[in-house]
Amino acid sequence: MTPTNRRAAAATLAGVAALALAACTGQASATDQIEISGSSTVAPITEHVARMAGQDVSVTAEGTEDGFARFCAGETAINNASEAIPQEFLDACEAAGVEFIELPIAWDALAVVVHAQNEFADDVTIEELGAIWAPDSSVQTWQDVRPEWPDSELTRYGRPDGSGTFATFTHQVNGEAGQIVEGVQSSDDITELTGWVADDPGAIAFMGIGNYLGSAETRDELTTVSIDGVAPSRERVQDGSYEPLSRPLFIYVSTTALESEDVTGFVEAYLEQAQASAALTFFYALDDELTAAAAQRFEARVTGSVFDGDPFGEVDLLEALTS
Repeated sequence: MTPTNRRAAAATLAGVAALALAACTGQASATDQIEISGSSTVAPITEHVARMAGQDVSVTAEGTEDGFARFCAGETAINNASEAIPQEFLDACEAAGVEFIELPIAWDALAVVVHAQNEFADDVTIEELGAIWAPDSSVQTWQDVRPEWPDSELTRYGRPDGSGTFATFTHQVNGEAGQIVEGVQSSDDITELTGWVADDPGAIAFMGIGNYLGSAETRDELTTVSIDGVAPSRERVQDGSYEPLSRPLFIYVSTTALESEDVTGFVEAYLEQAQASAALTFFYALDDELTAAAAQRFEARVTGSVFDGDPFGEVDLLEALTS
């Protein structure tokens, strides 16, 4: 099955599962299925909220930026996003008359993942990551990264162009979003991506921390790498020390879609459930202040983005949401 077909099947199953849960719990299902596009990273959180709310949703996990293209064309009610909306999609939404509310729902650590048999590369510097992933990289073996490491093949895996994870990782590691060495095997299908790493002792990959921790079938075959001595964790993300690979996760909600009581109810349920759903899908929950600020932003129907088209800008999220 191709990644595209897998994503379509997953979206269909998510909708069926939500309906089944609603029937079992006695909750009324929504009149209309809610179309949700975007991030494969955020998709598990959204799907978990939908299950808990008994909501019929169709989640297509095609990547944040590919999702924004559909969202800004008015094709979806909500876009899952692992980066703040970039300027080109702000312009696209404005041109199409699509207004939206930007809602942070969790924190993520971009995880660098290797095979569990790799016992030497437990800590790398950001400069070494650049040497591995830069467009002009000449690295072919682990020894090319550090002379004391084995002279064995290094194989790169990750997320594809069109995903917020790809854009964030390439910006933070290589200095420009979209710039990366050729030959990276990539997929928006997280099960496929983690499976590749699990099958390859020479693998190195990048993905969201929840995608790594939630990879039940392959979890024992994978391990994360510390960056400049800092391991990815909730504490290190919240205190700012896991830099530059920590980031907020979002949903973007079309104000037109909010004319539907189903969509409004789902977003309200999302904001009430976000902390628990983030934790249960292995991401990092927002603290109470940020959670309350996001809920207030939605209640007041504040539109637009606090990042002003620069998803990598330095923004104090709490201050921006409450100012």
